[in-house]
Amino acid sequence: MHFTHKSIKIYDMKRLFFPIFVLLLLTGGGGLLEAAELEFIVGVDGFTFQPDKTSAYTEPEAENQFLPYTYALVNMSFRHNFSESLNFSVNFERDNLLQNSINAQFGAKTDYFSVKFGPFLGLLDDFSIPDIGIIGNLDLNLPGIVSLSIFGSSTLGSNYEFTSLTYRETAGAKIGFWIGNTIPSFSVKIKYISRQPEESLVIDDMLFKYFFTLELFAKDSNISGFFNMGYQSSKRIYKKGDLEFSDILSSWLAGFGISWQIIDPLCLKAGMEIPFFISAVEPMTATQESLLFSRVYAGVVYSIK
Repeated sequence: MHFTHKSIKIYDMKRLFFPIFVLLLLTGGGGLLEAAELEFIVGVDGFTFQPDKTSAYTEPEAENQFLPYTYALVNMSFRHNFSESLNFSVNFERDNLLQNSINAQFGAKTDYFSVKFGPFLGLLDDFSIPDIGIIGNLDLNLPGIVSLSIFGSSTLGSNYEFTSLTYRETAGAKIGFWIGNTIPSFSVKIKYISRQPEESLVIDDMLFKYFFTLELFAKDSNISGFFNMGYQSSKRIYKKGDLEFSDILSSWLAGFGISWQIIDPLCLKAGMEIPFFISAVEPMTATQESLLFSRVYAGVVYSIK
């Protein structure tokens, strides 16, 4: 059997993460005192700059037509409540901007606030040296009235070559209001990653999303869902020595999501976001075929009691 260099690197990363994941499950799940959940979501997102592209659409004599790139998404999560106030989770996410990351978060909550905090490990698709950082979020609640969430993450030590030359950062906030069986909310999310695929090339990717979301639920129903709409802008900067080129792609979008508790331990989830009024900063141009830029996902949540 022949193994390529890439397959060997992937195999090494699997050997690294499997014992870590098992250890976290054992320490977090030993003696399931309260409920636990396993979640597995897969999907695709077309609102993506090609990850391995090393030249800008805005460079002189370049092809200016933006080519949609369909990126595979994965989200795996294990969540466990030690008690009514203490919880723990392990999460793996493959994201169309940040690429791969795994984190472990410990949390505490009361009726009026909750906090989660922990480390994360970020990996590019080439499985080069990972970057290490912290992730967390803070929720403030007035039950039945209003809630406020603040969340973010940041790589540590990249400026000192502590891990790698890759740097990633996220930030966001969400405020929601309880109105009967609905929760209207407003949110903003920011994602940023800087990487160096070549010695003389640094690529910065940034994504901004602004959303209005309306969540719908009923106590006696096994189906809940949401509708959302908003604006998103993706920017990529190519830094080549003293030269710098920027590609910017923006759109409005609308979407929906649904959760269906088909039987007691098993819940199905699915959703979609469709961009419209797609625009690009000249000289880059973009097609108006919205489905090429859409985000679609589906998966399951299994409850362990």
